[in-house]
Amino acid sequence: MASEVLKYDVAIVGLGPAGSSLAYLLKDSGLRVVGLEVSGPGRVWGKPCGDAIGKQHFIETGLPFPQGEALMQVVDAIDIYSPSEEVKIRLKEPGGGFMIDRTKYGLSLLREAEKKGVDVMLETHVLAPVLENGKLVGVRAKRKSDGKTIIVKANVVVDATGSGGAVKRKLPDEWPVKEPLRETDSAVAFRKIIEVDYDIEEPNVIRIYINEKIAPGGYWWFFPKGRNIANVGLGVQRGRGYPHPRLLYEKYLEARREVKPVRVLNEAGALLPTRRPANTLVWHNFISIGDNGYTVNPLHGGGMGYAMVAAKHAAEAIIRAHEVGDFSASTLWLANIRYMRGLGAKQAGLDILRMYLQTLSNEEVEWAMKTGLANVENLIETSLTGELRGVNLSLLDKAKVLASLLKRPTKLVQLLTVGEYMSRVKRLYKEYPEKPEDLPKWVDRVESLYREFKKRIGIDW
Repeated sequence: MASEVLKYDVAIVGLGPAGSSLAYLLKDSGLRVVGLEVSGPGRVWGKPCGDAIGKQHFIETGLPFPQGEALMQVVDAIDIYSPSEEVKIRLKEPGGGFMIDRTKYGLSLLREAEKKGVDVMLETHVLAPVLENGKLVGVRAKRKSDGKTIIVKANVVVDATGSGGAVKRKLPDEWPVKEPLRETDSAVAFRKIIEVDYDIEEPNVIRIYINEKIAPGGYWWFFPKGRNIANVGLGVQRGRGYPHPRLLYEKYLEARREVKPVRVLNEAGALLPTRRPANTLVWHNFISIGDNGYTVNPLHGGGMGYAMVAAKHAAEAIIRAHEVGDFSASTLWLANIRYMRGLGAKQAGLDILRMYLQTLSNEEVEWAMKTGLANVENLIETSLTGELRGVNLSLLDKAKVLASLLKRPTKLVQLLTVGEYMSRVKRLYKEYPEKPEDLPKWVDRVESLYREFKKRIGIDW
């Protein structure tokens, strides 16, 4: 029996933060859009994460602020703790942020998209891309409701299925969009949503704890979702032989008073990229966004806001492609240019910083935080000019900062190196190629810069 064939302009595979944001942003485009998601309504946006997102991402993309049951807690600041927890640095969240109920917020986007004609197919498992004469023309999927296989054809297929890459991993190997994720450029996270028997102090402040013993290559967190509920978890760098984060959670966190739950509401783990964006998010008739395109913050692996921004640029490219009737990489390249030269440049700079921070010991982190040198970009500016940007220091304090740096000349040199390469990689991303033909040369420049940086810092992974 022949499979049922459905025709659309855009097929979005995966309806997590990237996919559902794209569906919402295309709802008024006049295009025929379908979203396919393997999970049911109770598990939309089901990947475990810290559930925190900055307000600026909603403002930048035009996506609605979370409200009602989707909004768990307003976030005003972030406390970062040193390994000993004797030093705490409070960072004000620019514009504020939110702790959300991911499923409720994701469903609210999809409901609004459906009202405007977007077809949402939940519990639909995408099996493989459909290629005809080497051209991507759609996907093959199986519906849980009737067990039938369907062919969904579309001018543009978007893979927003996270690190699994339901579509991307099955594309031809020679397509440049099929870029593998190195283990050391990723992390494994484990978290629990817990209810506690006390009132959490300052529920509007989320807490990050840096400790290589508890979370090697990452950090652990305590994010309040109200007075008596918190998201608690940790992330561990992959590829370096570290224990699984669940084991570390049980060994180190369960003994802490503030983490002892009255009950556990949910627990889960996930793989997440922690690197610069993929070299290209698009190819002919194809776009990759969210974790699938490595559009994440490399420092903490947070991907919701970056996924929203990537979705915004994908929507712009898709609309443009339909206006001109060309769905090749050349037209869809607009998404690359806008993402890479904007948020992607910042992401690449943070990737350099991430790798450096993963080389530091607890003792080195403690020293940096005790001397007020927690921000590497501030450190570099202090070293060069005596000005610690963004912090109102007296002349005496500035002198102390500089003296502290000079006591550790090796670290001073490394910090200057980090700053140099952060600037250089940002410039490279600002020079992202105008057209697909120029991508290979640009990629060579980026990879050469990364090899050079790792050699100078002494990174062998």
